[in-house]
Amino acid sequence: MILLSNRNTGNPYINLAIEEFVVRHSDFSTEDFLLLYINEPAVVLGKNQSVYKEVSFEALKSGAVHLCRRISGGGTVYHDAGNISFAFFSPFAEQKVNNYRYFNRPVVEALQKLGVPAEMDSRNNILCAGKKISGNAQFTNRKVILSHGTLLFNSQLNLLRAALAINPFRVESKAVSSVRSEVMNLQTVLPDMQDAQQLLNYLIAELKPASTYAFSEEQWAQINRSADEKFKSAGWVYGRSPHTTIHKKEGRITVEEGRIASITWDGPDLQFLIGTYYHYSALQIAIASSGIADKEELLARLF
Repeated sequence: MILLSNRNTGNPYINLAIEEFVVRHSDFSTEDFLLLYINEPAVVLGKNQSVYKEVSFEALKSGAVHLCRRISGGGTVYHDAGNISFAFFSPFAEQKVNNYRYFNRPVVEALQKLGVPAEMDSRNNILCAGKKISGNAQFTNRKVILSHGTLLFNSQLNLLRAALAINPFRVESKAVSSVRSEVMNLQTVLPDMQDAQQLLNYLIAELKPASTYAFSEEQWAQINRSADEKFKSAGWVYGRSPHTTIHKKEGRITVEEGRIASITWDGPDLQFLIGTYYHYSALQIAIASSGIADKEELLARLF
């Protein structure tokens, strides 16, 4: 196994771009690779989820966390400085597909060596004392398989719950829904370990990569371009959301590919918003240039 260097970046868009880069390039299709990182605060959606169904609108409005979407399926997760992300890349083989135990066994065994009662459940999560400490997902292009997950060490669980809180209005979508689980931090059972970086360093020592791979400047240029042009884009983050209908007290908003497709509203004529991305800053700009009198009140009611 070869450890991938991400230059210690905590930028979630860059780390997601690294994952896709490794999967898509044949240079990485004949060896096993490992990527470990700690992100800045972020909410990371599964590829086939609706952002409007999964994330608190209050969190979306605040802009306090990055909003991201990964290339794999599965549910929405929260990242911060107390959360470790691990990603295993391996040459494709049919028996590896959905075989999370194959990929996660070294992580589980490393935790067990520390005295953590870690085990996997039937939904491919890693549990500690019956509570979730790790969620996992996979992606493959049938050349490389990516199996990645998280480890909650001392994550801000109050912020996690706030970011993923159910909105106080009805949201309809056939998108994949997250399965909500009771979670805990590993520091509860590892009180002598100071921070997530210490646990990350321990995992490197236990997983024993044979060497470290450093991306070339040319490869970094491709990764950074993908982070900026794809993973940060409204088209990817919002536009990948399946058809969603938001039911507010004043009316109904239908969203297709992240943009307002139709709107019925008890109040001013809002047809000028059709085609606008349904996210806070885009609505703010559109409403600011309209002739509507109470712009702030309308924005607060719409989003």
